[in-house]
Amino acid sequence: MHERHSTAMTALVITSIVATGIVVAGLTTPPDEPELTVQPVTTTAERPLPPQQEYVLVTPNVEFPTTIPGCDTVDEPVEAQYSSFITGGDPERYDNPIAPWFNGPKAHLMTEALIAALPAGSEFPDGRIPFFEPIPVYDGSDITVDSTNASAELSVDGRSGYISIGVGYSDAGIPPCVAGDLDERATRPDGTVVDTQTTWREVNGERTYQRSASAYRPDNSRVSAYSTGGSDEDSLPLTLDEMTDVITDPALATSPVPAPGTPGNITDCGSSLMSESSAPITIGDLRSLNTALQEADSGNLVPTPPLGSLHTSRWGGGLCQVVDSAAGTLTITVTDSPDTDPGRYSAGTTVSVPTPSGLGITVTTENPWDPAVLETIARTPGLDVA
Repeated sequence: MHERHSTAMTALVITSIVATGIVVAGLTTPPDEPELTVQPVTTTAERPLPPQQEYVLVTPNVEFPTTIPGCDTVDEPVEAQYSSFITGGDPERYDNPIAPWFNGPKAHLMTEALIAALPAGSEFPDGRIPFFEPIPVYDGSDITVDSTNASAELSVDGRSGYISIGVGYSDAGIPPCVAGDLDERATRPDGTVVDTQTTWREVNGERTYQRSASAYRPDNSRVSAYSTGGSDEDSLPLTLDEMTDVITDPALATSPVPAPGTPGNITDCGSSLMSESSAPITIGDLRSLNTALQEADSGNLVPTPPLGSLHTSRWGGGLCQVVDSAAGTLTITVTDSPDTDPGRYSAGTTVSVPTPSGLGITVTTENPWDPAVLETIARTPGLDVA
């Protein structure tokens, strides 16, 4: 994984925790090592350890006592601590039992709402259009994080940076105002409480600005937006007003239930789209492809949820949708060229066909199936970009 993606995933997990109002405290000291019962063998020549890189972190000074607009009282600042968690194994499923409000169709509707709420002219330099991912299970942790995230590199009118949007459910109530955690609190007519902040941090003298906004809705939804960019706060891709528009969009609340027949996914794409390059897919392209796929003739496969919810993979490399079907898992992928060796990793059936523009549409079933049915899906009219 590239360093940029690793950093993005770390920020994503932290934003997920913020979205649900959970403070995760990690161990700050390693466990005591047992005493040796046998003396270690010494060597005559040991390779010296490389010098440790100096790491100096500077953040703004927090004044206390202080006042914050919109807050009746302000609590003393606390030092945040975080633990890292590792997910692995099979692709995460959307039907995580810890979040009964969330599933593949819900993720599809929230993704569409997020894309529509972003400013006109939004572009994604690395080709990864944000989509709400499955809620993960963190191995080796008793912490439950009921939150989904959508993240991407975003560019708007020359401003660019990383964004992450988190949506979760919590009945813990509205958190207190804490010095250093927010600049302002506002209460909207519908009872939604919105906290906003713009701040910065310096690592080894290099300053990076950050902006965040969190909405606490009456239905116990918690929606947060986080953005980081360059050394100038005006370079951040989203203004506070734009972030507030995103987090207060009713479609991003946890309570609305998708209508029957809403497209969706059962898992993320896993490693099915790990490719070195992909065709530049725009928001318009994505909408057009999904509209076409919703009209696909899938024969007697009975895709569940329905087709029409392609999204970019977290690893990059194109678009995909994964659903259940009469032939087991059914996967649709859209890449910048047809697969030259379809089915090499599948025990089922795979077809891959070119589109008039040169894209590759690949359809794979977990179990053997009539390839003519899969080819009919791949050749759906309009399943292409202009």
